[in-house]
Formats: sequence, structure tokens, C-alpha cells
Amino acid sequence: MAHAGKETATTIEPHPASGSVASPAIAAGRIRVLLVEPRRIYADMLARTLRAEEFAVDVARSDAAALTAVRGDDPDVVVVCLGSSAHGAVVLDRVRQAAQCGVVALADTEMAPLISRVGVAPIGSRDRLSTRIRQTLRHSHQRSEEGGAQRRHVDDLVIDVAVRRVYQRGNVISLTRTEFAILRVLSDDPGEPVTCRRLQEVLWGAAQPGGRSALGVHIGNLRRKLGDAPSCPRYVRTVRGVGYCLAG
Repeated sequence: MAHAGKETATTIEPHPASGSVASPAIAAGRIRVLLVEPRRIYADMLARTLRAEEFAVDVARSDAAALTAVRGDDPDVVVVCLGSSAHGAVVLDRVRQAAQCGVVALADTEMAPLISRVGVAPIGSRDRLSTRIRQTLRHSHQRSEEGGAQRRHVDDLVIDVAVRRVYQRGNVISLTRTEFAILRVLSDDPGEPVTCRRLQEVLWGAAQPGGRSALGVHIGNLRRKLGDAPSCPRYVRTVRGVGYCLAG
């Protein structure tokens, strides 16, 4: 499921019920999902699974098609399949920067239970993905309604964006500005991965030589202050090949 560096010449593929009409018009009362997956066979199987969960689904099979749809078709949630190459993380960053909605990132290892060449995926796998999509949509709505969610509740953490303060079970956790910036970005979409490149851009304006190692040091310090066990962190988790996520 590798994302090729070269964009494929594809366009948005609408939900079958819409015929030749773009899908926003057919999604009345339903959650509109934009699925970004470059390989048709996987895109078709995953789209079928999502539609079985009553989502209205469009498929974008290139970077350009995904960005066009994100900017013009107003999806409720974007699902980006990361694939097995580094390009998937690049696509994720581009979509996140352009999207005004929540974004779900599917790692390569998460795809297998969700695709089926015949019929749809097992109901348990479908339920887990459906829950992630609905949680992401809810977080997105909360941020919009609360002006960016100045006080974010994640597990037993309270992240007060306005005053740059973090509470854990009522106790103040003393963080550096860099550590707080990392936690704030990760709390934008709890449970969803943020790439190392994106975190470096937030911290230093751009990815830098040695930036990944420096980021790892800050992540380690943040975990220590939150009481995360290095071998099995509860809050800040590593997403192999992508970056980090805050447990939702």
C-alpha cells in the first residue's frame, strides 16, 4: 500500500448513490468522509467498509485530488491511509494543513482488518474505525464551538491552552514552553498521530538536521514529567514510521 512519490492521475470518486454528482450533495444527514488512498483495490475495499457503517464516502487517489476535495468539498472527516512509505506522512501533513475538519490517519498495520475482497470487514473492525471517525468529528466540533478548546480534557489531563498550564488529576505539571507546545499540538486530535516533521515545524519553523533527535529528547522529558513508563507510555505514544500521538 505504498504511497508513490509521483501523483497518480486520478480524480475524486463519488459515492455510488450520487451518480456523476459530487458527494457533498448526497450526504444530507450523514457524515461525509474523504478517503485518501492511492491504490484502487484498497480504496475500493475500505470505501465499501465505510459505507457499510452508513458514511457517505468520496475517494481521492492522489495528493492533488485530496487537497482539491479538502478545500472545495467540505468533508466532515478525512481518512488518510499512510501506506508503507514515507510519502504517506507527507500526504498526512499536507491534508492536515489544508483541512478545516478532523483527520484520521490509518497506519499500514491497521488496514488489514478493515479490508475484504468479498463483502465488508468484520463488524468489530468496522466498529473501531467508526468510533475513531466519530470521536475525531466530535473533537473537531468542540474546537470550533469553543474557539479552539482553551481547556482540553484528555484522560486525566487538563490542558489549558490560554495560560499554557497542564493539570494531572488536579495537580499542576511544570512543563517547558517546548514541552507544552508538543502537548498542545498532540491534543488537537487525541488518538491521531502527528508526524515528526509537523512537530519540528511547530517548534522550530522547519525540520532541521538533527531535529528528530532533539524532538526525541523533548518527548522523553515530557513523558517523564507525565509519569509515562518508557516501555509502555500511557499518554504520549510513538507511532512507528510516523511520529507521536496523545492517547485519546
